[in-house]
Amino acid sequence: MKKLLTTLTVATLAAAVLLVTPRTSSAQDKEKAKDKAGEKGKGDEKKKAGTLPFNGKAVAVDKSAKTIKLSGEKARVVQVTATTKVLKDGKPASFDDLKDGEDVSGGYKLSADGKMEATVLNIGKPPAKTEKKKEEKK
Repeated sequence: MKKLLTTLTVATLAAAVLLVTPRTSSAQDKEKAKDKAGEKGKGDEKKKAGTLPFNGKAVAVDKSAKTIKLSGEKARVVQVTATTKVLKDGKPASFDDLKDGEDVSGGYKLSADGKMEATVLNIGKPPAKTEKKKEEKK
């Protein structure tokens, strides 16, 4: 009986230690998880890897710093680079064509320092969705 009680006590303590001790993950485990997550999105050819959408009004345009402050609660700032493709009403344009108060949209990637770097910048209102649907029906 004493032997059984000792065995149960040791087993209970071992289980408690295993439950209380946090599992530490190695850098390799985290890297594997990132790789698996990246593989899921490979089939989507329309979206470039890591590109996120943005849209809003350009409330402040800084031509010298090549930045656009977007309207909204978060007041996001988008950085325009030399590789940014700029379009105005669907036609090639330059960053200098953008004025305060204009509608903007596009895609961005986060830089190493956490800034939003535009990959595509569309100046002007996007085409109405109903027009696209009508064109698709024809």
